[in-house]
Amino acid sequence: MATEFEIRNAAGMSGEARTAALSNQQSLIIADEVRQWVKEGRVYQAGVGVLTTPEASTGLDLVRQNPNFMIRVPAGVVIIPLLGIMAPEATGAAVMQVLVSACNNDPGSANMTATTPVNVNTRFSGVGSQVLAYKTGAGATGTEPTGVVDLFRHYQQVDNDAITAAPTPPIIYNPRFGLGQECAIGNGTAVNAFLVLHINATSSTWFSIWTWAEFTYAEYYGS
Repeated sequence: MATEFEIRNAAGMSGEARTAALSNQQSLIIADEVRQWVKEGRVYQAGVGVLTTPEASTGLDLVRQNPNFMIRVPAGVVIIPLLGIMAPEATGAAVMQVLVSACNNDPGSANMTATTPVNVNTRFSGVGSQVLAYKTGAGATGTEPTGVVDLFRHYQQVDNDAITAAPTPPIIYNPRFGLGQECAIGNGTAVNAFLVLHINATSSTWFSIWTWAEFTYAEYYGS
């Protein structure tokens, strides 16, 4: 429910009146930062794999120009990566590696397939994302990433499918809870990018879900 409140300044003088959300117990509904972004319709997700059909990972080693998932952030937009959930399949007995990073240039999108981000707040399901998301890396994107900052790293020697005591745990990037580095990606004048590499030293298939919050450059930096 919403109730109108009067906004006052430090001197107690009356200001403008605005509505605020109240619980049934007549207390203000106060959300944490990310829940507030969800409420505002700022949080989107995309990934690789659908239902029981994972996507093939063709890379056998980490190469920055060959991401498996990528978000190209246009000039004037800033994103905050929030969560990544990776579920590998058919990994074989070979070294598995995951590298999550960001760069300050446009890596291009050659050899990748565009995918449409979805708003995690169904109220805003008709509001499109401001970024461009890509999946199914089948080769170099076109330009070497520059100004790279690495945000998360996973290394695993055992065959993921051989892990016993099911369920096989996913690999999780969750910087709010210490699983990776928090970051802001975006520039007022140039394209920047968020890059995900998940590879096996042999053929493998993967599912993944990536979630982020979006802002205009002016909203995020107040300019």
